Amino acid sequence: MRRLPGTLAWALIGATILQTISGLSVIRAATVLGSTSSQESLAEEIKRGFYSRINILAFGIIQEPKDSGLNPQNFLGLPRYQAVLNPRLDFNLDFRRLELGFKPRFLLNWQRWEEGARAGDEKTNKQFYVNEWFARYRLNDQLFVSYGRENLQWGPSVILSSSNPFNQENGRNNPRVEVGGLGYARAVWIPSPTWAASFIANTDEGRLNNQQGFGLNQSGFLGQSGQARGFEPAYALKFDYTGEGKYASLIPSYREHEGYRLGFLGGWNISDALLVYGEGSASEHDDFQVQAGAAYTLEAGPTFNVEYFHDNNGCLLDRIEQCFFRHEVKPSDILFRQDYLMVQYTDTKVWRDLNVNLRVVHNLNDDSSRLIGIFEYEVGEHTLLYLIGNGFTGGRKSEFGSLLRYSLFLGAAYTF
Repeated sequence: MRRLPGTLAWALIGATILQTISGLSVIRAATVLGSTSSQESLAEEIKRGFYSRINILAFGIIQEPKDSGLNPQNFLGLPRYQAVLNPRLDFNLDFRRLELGFKPRFLLNWQRWEEGARAGDEKTNKQFYVNEWFARYRLNDQLFVSYGRENLQWGPSVILSSSNPFNQENGRNNPRVEVGGLGYARAVWIPSPTWAASFIANTDEGRLNNQQGFGLNQSGFLGQSGQARGFEPAYALKFDYTGEGKYASLIPSYREHEGYRLGFLGGWNISDALLVYGEGSASEHDDFQVQAGAAYTLEAGPTFNVEYFHDNNGCLLDRIEQCFFRHEVKPSDILFRQDYLMVQYTDTKVWRDLNVNLRVVHNLNDDSSRLIGIFEYEVGEHTLLYLIGNGFTGGRKSEFGSLLRYSLFLGAAYTF
């Protein structure tokens, strides 16, 4: 598949945004020149279809690296302190059959080390990047085509998205850290409210391997999921069914050097309170992943989740560092062992506008755990305060006990 010229896509998005921002000037000029009402209505139509959102995040991180066989004397260079300013801008234009999206970001990240060879060092990084952008065109009421950089997520599971052939990291352990967008070309056909079919081509890695320095994945490693061989294009079909209280998807995919893979997911609302779901994938190389879970919502509002995850390709060696030395896992993997159990408690509006999410991910193979607490408090309509704490238990040779003792992620976000 040939990629669309990047310069043309950026020019189209930039020109559209500039045209939208100057919409009021266009209306004034049209009035002065005595232009027709149809020209004025076009400018108003563009203005009406434009949406913008500015979200400014500021947060600090305190964490304590652990001396272990995987990270002796902080060999991996994990910082003790971080302070981050991260403005996020979202622009969107919905104009007739065309929709354009553009999400630029700025990152200012200060870090200080207290352990290992870099003890006492400080460093400040500045970065401007675009996490997502896309151009989507509606050919008719049933068929859409798009190209750009997007964060495609699906599936009901909490631990990770095992049916996603492009990126299994779903970002749920820290909702304040964005999952990086990848390059996609897509065609979506929706013949009825019940059925949908998509063709998805992952054309470039986008932000997949760009570490921000504060995005802890499931095990505590920095950054997001990547590919061992470097980027290789991947292609998938996605067939979706949505019925009354039921849904299901099949996702056959192909990537060079990895071959064919079949992903699947489904859920069933047995009652208003109980949902059961499953998700997974299997390849032609006798490796598979499977998740099974249930969510129960009490009448008072809180929801309990229980989920089991099995990775047939996970490492069962006694010491976690041996899994890396023998190349059975890589740092870009989300989880390293075979069997996990997750229990989660969620309650919104606990006290006024306080939201609480408590989660335990337990490694059944080496008896280590990650304890996660996510607390968010809404202050008015524009400000959000949040605290995300992580505690890691287990011995020095275990998965969750080999990198950090704890981490605290404390900050605020203002949206306008």
